[in-house]
Amino acid sequence: MTAHHFFATPDDVRGDTITLNGDEAHHASRVLRLRVGEAITVSDNTGHVYEADVASIGGHVVAHVNDVRDVSMPRPAITVHQALMKGDRMDDLIDRCVEVGVTRVAPFVGARSIVRWDEARKRKAHARWNEIARAASKQARSPWLAVVDPVADEPPREGFVLHEEASLRLREALPDDPPDELALVVGPEGGFERSEIDGARAVSLGQQVLRSDFAGPVAAAIVAFVYGSLG
Repeated sequence: MTAHHFFATPDDVRGDTITLNGDEAHHASRVLRLRVGEAITVSDNTGHVYEADVASIGGHVVAHVNDVRDVSMPRPAITVHQALMKGDRMDDLIDRCVEVGVTRVAPFVGARSIVRWDEARKRKAHARWNEIARAASKQARSPWLAVVDPVADEPPREGFVLHEEASLRLREALPDDPPDELALVVGPEGGFERSEIDGARAVSLGQQVLRSDFAGPVAAAIVAFVYGSLG
């Protein structure tokens, strides 16, 4: 069985031991019910991935480190800027994006967004989305913890805007050498107002018109495939 994966901080590593605290310790001991001697992997989110065996379980979970490997940050680090969607589509989108290698999801309110939330609901959703991103990062055994930004009031003025009327395909627009960062912008169910994308680098994903909650993960998977981190 594949070892369960967790996240810690560099401060949680002391010599040949690593300690899981808080929610990670609760997940390991109360949800997964790990036992002493079980193998786990732990990332400190700085590029170090530790292979360890559980040594003790209590309020904290302490593990003995057997090996450590260094992992470089993927190039490009992919951000998906996603217009708010109704229902649980944002939850599903974040999960899919993280599993294909997106390191950051940045929600925003588009001119045609159906969803209009007050600040309290935005904060509540933001906290839930980061929990989803953490769970998906662990499920994917990612060395890097994906994050979700607070909801922005308008779309960004950067990145490749996914638009069904664009003549240029995304794979054709990508530079030959992987940049350090790359942003993809996805509109709401009703699409963008023209003023929101004037001057933007509009790209298409092909003949199929994808739903808003599916376009971002597909585009991210294309980027990851082109630069070799997927497929």
